[in-house]
Amino acid sequence: MVSKHENNKSFSIGCIEISKKYGKKLGFATIFNRFKVKGQQLSKYVTGLISHKMHFNQSINHAADWINQPHILQEFLLSEFNVKALYRVLGTLGRHDKAIMTLFQKNLDLKYHFENTDSNLDWSSLTLFGNKAGLAKRGHSRDGHPGKKQITFGLAEYREPVNVPYALTVAAGNVLDKQHFAKTFKRTLKALNTGSLIILDRGANTKGCKESVRAHKHHYLCASSLSQKVDLKIRDFDKDKVIVKEDEKTGKKIYCLQYYQDKEYKYLYFSEENYDNSMERHKRRVKKKLGEYKELERKIKSTRKHKKKSYQLQDFIATETLSLQKRLTNLTPKELKKRLFEEMITRREGFFLLNSTKNLTPDEALQQYKSRDSIEKLIDSLKNVIKIKPVRVWDDDEIKGILLIGFLAQVIISLVKYEHEELKTLHPKTIIESIRNLTLTIEHIQKFVQNRIISNFDWINRLILGPDAAIT
Repeated sequence: MVSKHENNKSFSIGCIEISKKYGKKLGFATIFNRFKVKGQQLSKYVTGLISHKMHFNQSINHAADWINQPHILQEFLLSEFNVKALYRVLGTLGRHDKAIMTLFQKNLDLKYHFENTDSNLDWSSLTLFGNKAGLAKRGHSRDGHPGKKQITFGLAEYREPVNVPYALTVAAGNVLDKQHFAKTFKRTLKALNTGSLIILDRGANTKGCKESVRAHKHHYLCASSLSQKVDLKIRDFDKDKVIVKEDEKTGKKIYCLQYYQDKEYKYLYFSEENYDNSMERHKRRVKKKLGEYKELERKIKSTRKHKKKSYQLQDFIATETLSLQKRLTNLTPKELKKRLFEEMITRREGFFLLNSTKNLTPDEALQQYKSRDSIEKLIDSLKNVIKIKPVRVWDDDEIKGILLIGFLAQVIISLVKYEHEELKTLHPKTIIESIRNLTLTIEHIQKFVQNRIISNFDWINRLILGPDAAIT
């Protein structure tokens, strides 16, 4: 006898529900459906792909198999489709990524009306384990795979208290931050109020980048390398005449000299904590070098003749001769340690410099620059919570499309934290796991009658989706 419970179905509903909820809030239908006239609506595929991305770190083939289950198709109001349809969807998203981003920013503004559009911009890279993509190039890896081909991507987010990403750009793997800046900044312009403050790191601190910000009537705040001009300020740096701030966490003091030079407000800081950290690093380097010298001395003394080493370098052989300098052997260990330590001192220890076109107080400049770590956390969340890596598509447009899906999944999590003060301090992984735990059981009572029962509520998913989510 067949059990009456045989056709009942239980599955995770949280990622589906949150994707549908925010897809409606952000007007996915008005953003995406214009780019696909025939067949099923593009917005439904996008919502399904976002749900899959939030729930799994799997391939597009897996996404097609998951969505094509009858009970999942029912949730998205889709009919069965071939896996090639998803690749076409990603290609469409990639080809129209500029227009899609503009429409997304417009809908985001209509819904939330962010008054403060000060922004953090940053860039990172993703390794590609294939050779077909034109964007795949070798460059400086920030993804833990030096020597591999990669792509680079840029992000813009509204700075605190909003901390919501609103722009994404994708470029070849050999594009530097200062080159990628123009593309990312251009994509933010329609989402910025006049006079917004753009916060950058050293990688984008170039004359061209800063002039571009000025030309569009915005301000910038960025870290700058210490130059010979700054060395003159360091030489005359008098702690009794500069502004003092005490770090709340460590109790150590931060001094700041503010001055105006080259049409910029300069903030030269001296941090006692940074100074102590620099001295500790120097001590560790001295200890390491002493160990290397002792090992070298032992090897040379083990033979009467000069020690020789040969290396095969492609078409020729290089020979290296090792010899022991008497000026080092004549020094006592204490004297050698002191000399090495003195050679490492630059007189810049503890100092760092911020530049801005906006006349901020030293405390404001420092706090606003420190707050840019939120975009670094955002990139970490994209890579390790939403898991936009590894990239499992090889066409350039499909790469842009799948990164756009990951970007929208991150937007949803960031909006959840923005809307609910109680969730602001939670790690995105905690929020995602709570959403994934939410379970829907479809109980078939009669042929065309069913109960939908939600279980596994906790305070997080209840706050986000409410106690009656998906119950019909």
